[in-house]
Order: sequence, then C-alpha cells, then structure tokens
Amino acid sequence: MTKFLLTAAVITGLLAALANLVRRKWLFNILALAIQYVCIFIVFPKTDGFMHALIKIIVGLMSTLIIYLTIQNTGAVKREPFEFKLSAGELFRMLSAVFLVTLVVLASPWLLKEVFPQSNIYILILSLGLALIGLLQLGSKTESLYVIIGLLTFLSGFELLYGSLEFSALLEALFAIVNLLIAIAGAFFIVKDLETETP
Repeated sequence: MTKFLLTAAVITGLLAALANLVRRKWLFNILALAIQYVCIFIVFPKTDGFMHALIKIIVGLMSTLIIYLTIQNTGAVKREPFEFKLSAGELFRMLSAVFLVTLVVLASPWLLKEVFPQSNIYILILSLGLALIGLLQLGSKTESLYVIIGLLTFLSGFELLYGSLEFSALLEALFAIVNLLIAIAGAFFIVKDLETETP
C-alpha cells in the first residue's frame, strides 16, 4: 500500500479514537469507533493475504453494530445537539491524549529499531496510540458506553501490535470472541443502567 494511504489511515484512526475520548455524543462516538476499525483494516499487515485483516474489520463492525442497535432500540442515550465548544474536562482529555500520541510518535523509531523490529512504523504508531487512548478513556469516564468503547479501543490497539509480530489462529479467534463478548456485555450494562435510571 502507498505511504500516503497508510499515513492517512493512522492519522484518521488516532483522530477517531481522540474523538471518542473527548466527545460524549453517542452517534458520533459509534461512527468514530467504526472509522477506527476501518483504519485498522487498512494498516493491518497483509503478508498472508486479506483474510486476517478482514476478520478484524468484520468483528469490529459487528461489535459496533451490537452497541448501536442496543442504544437505538432502548433509547438509552438521549439525542443532544452537537456543540463545537469544549468543556474543561473535554479539553483536559484532548490535551492528555495529544501528549500521549506525541510521545508515541517520538518514541516509535527507537521502539521499532530496538523492541519491535518485525513491525513497521505505521502499525506501531496506530497500535500504541490506540492502546494509550483506550486506557486514558477507561480511567476518565464511568458511563457504560464510553467504558466499552475504551475497552474496544485498547484491545484493538493491542491486537494490531500483536498481529504485526506473529500470527496465531487460536489467538485471533480468542480476540474475536473477546471483542464480541465486550460488546455484548456493554449492551447489557447500557440496558441495566437505563433500568436503574427509570423509576
């Protein structure tokens, strides 16, 4: 693939993860999660063909669809008008994520040379960026939807990095099952939160 496409996929994937961290608009967040999985598909190594990358995007989009359909059918998250103004918390999360991604970009050449020589720079930046942004989201939000998105973001970053180092059919199946179980658990907790809120 061309360097331009890979660079665009890395930037778009990190921006989608950053959008999920900063904003709390459910439709926007689910769309950003789907874009994130498409970017992972583009960057994922295809040395053994497209099948492994295709599994990633199918499982990722199925997880996204599970969350979307749950929210849509239960009305668990209310529709709110989109605002471009950032609150203090959103600004803090954005600056924290930008700082972490900058560290990843600066450290990636050394990590590629010394720690992960089998990988490439695009995979390394996207995978570590997604993992760190996912961890930051897990630590800064408590709502079920955003915790699940944080878990899926972290796991997708880890899967991308692991997939660039070696391939194991058993682990790929395990990752797919874990992704779907996280989405199903997220759907359960979204419904449960709604039931506790309604008298």
